[in-house]
Amino acid sequence: MEQKLIILVTGESCAGKDYCANVWVSVFTTCRHKSLTARAVSISDVTKREYVAATGADLSHLLGNRAYKEQHRPALTTFFQEQVRQRPWLPEEHFLNLAYGARDVNVLLITGMRDEAPLTAFSHLVPDSRLLEVRVQASEQTRRVRRGCHEGDDDGDENKDNEDSNNVRSNLMALDYRPSLIFDNDKTGKEGAKRFAENYLLPFFHEDLQRLANMVRPVPDFPRPGIEFRHVLDISQQPGGLALCASLLQTHFTGDWAKVDAVVCCEAGGFVYASALALQVNVPLVLIREAGKLPPPTISVIKPLSHISSLASNSKEKRIEMGRDVVPRGASVVVVDDVLSTGETLCAVLQLLDEADIGAEDVSIMAVAEFQVHRGRELLRRRGFGRINIQSLLVFGGA
Repeated sequence: MEQKLIILVTGESCAGKDYCANVWVSVFTTCRHKSLTARAVSISDVTKREYVAATGADLSHLLGNRAYKEQHRPALTTFFQEQVRQRPWLPEEHFLNLAYGARDVNVLLITGMRDEAPLTAFSHLVPDSRLLEVRVQASEQTRRVRRGCHEGDDDGDENKDNEDSNNVRSNLMALDYRPSLIFDNDKTGKEGAKRFAENYLLPFFHEDLQRLANMVRPVPDFPRPGIEFRHVLDISQQPGGLALCASLLQTHFTGDWAKVDAVVCCEAGGFVYASALALQVNVPLVLIREAGKLPPPTISVIKPLSHISSLASNSKEKRIEMGRDVVPRGASVVVVDDVLSTGETLCAVLQLLDEADIGAEDVSIMAVAEFQVHRGRELLRRRGFGRINIQSLLVFGGA
């Protein structure tokens, strides 16, 4: 069965979120290599209807007239905030209603999100679906034009383009989390949005990802009754599995491998896939091991046991370490692990890298499989690592 892809389309007012969502729907539904169904919906429409019932505003204008919507935006925001104050779980209810109402489609694109870090907030609610956040951004000048505000002619201001570019970057820097993907929507026309979907969204339906997912064997009642274990390391024990996984890690990475100085991994699962990837991209491999297994000098931190290990052991934590000078200060690194579940292992790895003067801004994370129900991304954000780019090849429900 094809896994559902849910895309949260976020961004500032008048960046073109609804327009892009509709373009991306057309890209999915006209894909020549795969028969896909897609739908775009706005999570804010429910709030707008309730606002209309309470205030007597014109619903058709509120849904379809940009100027009218902008006029009511402050009051709408206040209305929604008061609703959430009275019903704290309202955003989750709205999200689940949309997700369950679109069981019949392969791709659901949701606009109108008001939540900060929505991927972190909602992914555990749909553990069997892949959830992405695509942030649509545009310069202040472009958004003013789309809003219908043409005052203040900027012709002749040679610094304007640089200022707008800086505004976009500063808006992203103001976030304390990183969206899955970012689309620059300053240019007019559909071509840019179409190319973005073809390059970054359609690959989630490539047959190679499904082949990889099929290599992950479910094991019932392990490590104890009631747990369905997904044997992610089993990929490496199947013909072609390790090569396929390394290839997908390489091609799905949204950064630039030419700018990566090292691939970092923690034993034991991370060693398997990180070593194959490091060989393929010709980047040094940095090993993180249990304390006492590397020669000095080393640096170390305490690491809680992984989710599965904690179920099978009475111990609660151990110390991990890496060579003190094995990664130069300020190097750009990609951390590779077999699984992202609770996030405890990755938090410890990031703390260890911080001890080595490798800041979060220089780190990306790639996991072979993610188990969203354990809310690992939420833990990473709470620990101050929310702005790190996190990518997962596969998403599973369960353990």
